[in-house]
Amino acid sequence: MFKKTLAAAAILGAFAGSAFAADVTLYGVIDTGFSYMNKSVDGSDDVNTFQMKGGQQAGNRFGLKGTEDLGNGMKVGFVLENGFDSDDGTFDTNGDNRIFGREALLFVEGAFGHVGFGRAGQLAGGAGSYALAGSNIHPFSTGWGTVGASTAVFGATAARFDNMITYKTPSFAGLTVFAQYSFDNNSQTKDLKDATAHGTEGKANVDRYYGIGAQYKAGAFEGVVIVDSINYNSQYVRGSSAQNGTYDDDALSVTLGATYNFGVVKAYLNGQYFDNSKSFGKKGAILWTASGVNGAAGNEKFNALEGYGVNLGLDVPAFGGTAKFAAGYGEAEYTDVAANAEKPELKVYQISAGYIYPLSKRTSVWAAADYASGDYNKAAKTNDTDVTEFIFGMTHKF
Repeated sequence: MFKKTLAAAAILGAFAGSAFAADVTLYGVIDTGFSYMNKSVDGSDDVNTFQMKGGQQAGNRFGLKGTEDLGNGMKVGFVLENGFDSDDGTFDTNGDNRIFGREALLFVEGAFGHVGFGRAGQLAGGAGSYALAGSNIHPFSTGWGTVGASTAVFGATAARFDNMITYKTPSFAGLTVFAQYSFDNNSQTKDLKDATAHGTEGKANVDRYYGIGAQYKAGAFEGVVIVDSINYNSQYVRGSSAQNGTYDDDALSVTLGATYNFGVVKAYLNGQYFDNSKSFGKKGAILWTASGVNGAAGNEKFNALEGYGVNLGLDVPAFGGTAKFAAGYGEAEYTDVAANAEKPELKVYQISAGYIYPLSKRTSVWAAADYASGDYNKAAKTNDTDVTEFIFGMTHKF
């Protein structure tokens, strides 16, 4: 820790005028491995790929974090974190202009609780300072890459949002309550009606997120409940600006999760109800595009999906490491259709198994396999897509 603190101080040496009363730490994760995937689509030849990949078991990242004691029980702190691709060395910025895309957070803590300001992950996610739906409710968190993800059967995939305020209460008898609000989810996007402009933060012409959650811990038990929504902006015309001009209804999701550690095994259960979701499943880009029914394929534009997903999982200590097992099922219905018209249905099944072995406190080797099946049903079009994936690699934390 002392060496990392000195390294962080050296990196921040340009700010020599600041008094380094704060504890500043440089930290990170580097994860590199390989992935084999087989995709089988009705009426098409199988597609096989084998490639090196980074950030599968854990997202590659580096960051700075620090705190300063203000006295009287008050503390101020920050987190600045970005991702990168370890297989080619590029920044993982999702095509936008962020230096710290994973998190950019300033927070204050005291007897009143914790208040954070800036870019942060949503409550119903698995990464960041406020994640309530990650490895605490699923053995593979939100996924080792696309393997084993709890979100493989959920409609609302985990995201990070700009301009966020997060409040966390002090813990009382094991219960902690969280609340989040974003004035503008993504300040890097452009409006559909005007590809050169962006709406005004806090106004109806930008997407705004809000959520509330609770976490309860008592001995070997942990449970969470999260209700969140995206208030879609008034410029987001359904499908495209050339269509009928109706606006997307706000998205809503309710996520529940629980774990219990029996000692010889740790059991997981989680589920989600979602409405007006624009996506279905973390493997959606693989399953639905491969079937020719995803919006990206120019066939069906799903932006009003209603459905649910359920996951079961186990952690089993074995041979010095941990074996992981999970199964999930989800289904959704596209509700934005004309009166009395058929509503397309989508279903996802997934089973996963993996193993992680620690070589030291900071280095692990791991492997996992996953089978997922996506079914799309509509009178004029029926597609089944099966995806089998095997991954293995190493993760080092610093």
